[in-house]
Order: sequence, then structure tokens, then C-alpha cells
Amino acid sequence: MSLEDKYQVSFHDDGCAVLTMKNGQNRFNLTTLRIINKALDQVERNQSCRILVTTGDPGGRFYSNGIDLDWLMSDPSHMAEFTALLLDTMWRVMHFPIPTVCAINGHAFAGGAFLALCHDYRIMRSDKGWISWNETLIQYRIPESLKEVITTKIDSRAIRESVIYAKRITGPEAVSLGIIDCVTSPDKLISEAKSLGFGAIGKNNIDRDMLRTMKQDLFPRKVTETSKL
Repeated sequence: MSLEDKYQVSFHDDGCAVLTMKNGQNRFNLTTLRIINKALDQVERNQSCRILVTTGDPGGRFYSNGIDLDWLMSDPSHMAEFTALLLDTMWRVMHFPIPTVCAINGHAFAGGAFLALCHDYRIMRSDKGWISWNETLIQYRIPESLKEVITTKIDSRAIRESVIYAKRITGPEAVSLGIIDCVTSPDKLISEAKSLGFGAIGKNNIDRDMLRTMKQDLFPRKVTETSKL
């Protein structure tokens, strides 16, 4: 299986597009981010799509384990280009022109947790999986460009527990902190994610351009410095 085949978009008859990542820990590097963006291009081109769900391998341990640090440290010359693409991808999802739901099938750590926050809705398994930011533990200061993502989507109580104290937050705990919307059993993860997405639009025929504009207006990207993480 090629690397591109590990990032598949399936289009359902009901108007849902599901992007499934089956690349182990689903870490981000230049190649995988480009593939993800190609998948997002497919969804945007398909005018019959009404919602987007992203998820990991149903049988895997991770939604995403964040940045591919081994790759990045092997050639730091990629840092500026990678950082710009990573942030552009996150804000692309934040401002996506249809409802987005992150179906967190396993662990979402660091960069994977940031990407999850960029979705309109988030759902986790009730039986296993953590969402966590470990930057405090590895003595890494979160740059302004990523702090903006956190403060846009979760409140100070959630930030205290999940980011400042770097706790590994379970699905039920994440619901109580307002980090995610709900939990469900693994066999219902995608169907419940779809319900969240379709429930967002109801019977309304929301114009894609207007939805993107509304997201941009309410969640504006203010920090444009992307030279480093």
C-alpha cells in the first residue's frame, strides 16, 4: 500500500465525506500534510458533500501522535516550510466550508490534539484513548501561532488541566472539560460523528462560502508568524 493509499476519503450517499488516516501513529511531516491537503481538496471539489468526518484506523491506537519529530530533526532545513504548511492545514480545517467532526478513535497527542481542536465538533471513544498536550513535560514553550488555536477553542479550565499540567485526558473527562462534545462506543464512533455533523446544519441549506466566512469572522487567524514551532 502506498503512503497516499493510507489517507483515504470515502464519499457516502448521505453527503458525508470520511477522511480515514491509516498510517500508524499518523504523524505529520511535509509529505503527509500534502496528502491530507489533497484529500481536503477532494472534499471541497465535491459539491454534494455536506459534512466532513476525520478519523484514524478503527483498529489503531492513534488518531494522531502529532509531529514526526524524527523526520524533522533529521533535516531541520525543512522547519520553516513544514511549520507554515502545518499551521495552514490547521486553519484550513478551522475555516472549512462545511461542518467538520473529529472522530477520535484513539490517542490524540500534541499536534494531533491541536488538529482535533480545529474541527467544529469532537467525539471520542468512551472506553479508551487520551487527548493530551505534553509540551510542559518536554519543556517546550508553545508558540503564539499554536496558542491561538488553543485559546480559540477551549477555556481556561480545560487549558489548565490538559495543557499547563499536561494531563492525559480520557473521553469522559474531556466532555466535562468542554474539550470534546461527547463519547460513544467504538462501533458507533462514525455514525455518532455523522449525527453531530448533520445535526449542525439540520434542514438549513447553508451556503459554503458564507459558512467559511462566518468561521473566519468568529475564529480569525491573527498570528501569521510561521517560521518556527
